[in-house]
Amino acid sequence: MRWRVTFLALGMLATESALMAQHNCPEGFRYVGKMSGTGSYGIPFNERRELILPDGAAPDTSFQQKQVNARAGNEMAHSNLLAKDIPKGILIITWGATTYDQGWAVSGPELKTVGPSQYSQNPRYAFGMQLYCTTSKQSSYMHYGGCDVNVEVCYKLKK
Repeated sequence: MRWRVTFLALGMLATESALMAQHNCPEGFRYVGKMSGTGSYGIPFNERRELILPDGAAPDTSFQQKQVNARAGNEMAHSNLLAKDIPKGILIITWGATTYDQGWAVSGPELKTVGPSQYSQNPRYAFGMQLYCTTSKQSSYMHYGGCDVNVEVCYKLKK
């Protein structure tokens, strides 16, 4: 019986931690989630990730992101992404490891309709993009691990 109470308490703490997860969305935006990937030395990460916006979410298309950090780190991480390429109503916040000759990049943002909302005939949306990270092949830091790339996704609330 005692172990059941312990597991129940741990489960409640984990749920509370998930609900209180920190994000970087500014006021007036709603957090959708985080897309991420991890590579290892000599094996880059290069995959498309996607998040489904909450049911009933309708991004405010009068908002257009003004700046974006689409790449950082070593010479192998390339992106030609411009802020104007990010779909209207969406805000992305990007980061990744660059300390030991790692590099990361994001590209190919797309907001698409994935079907009607569960509660109405309004569309349901998914946002996705290509994520990439790598370690430099010329690096003397190969024993310091791999690389990572992260994108937090927010949408502007419709007024």
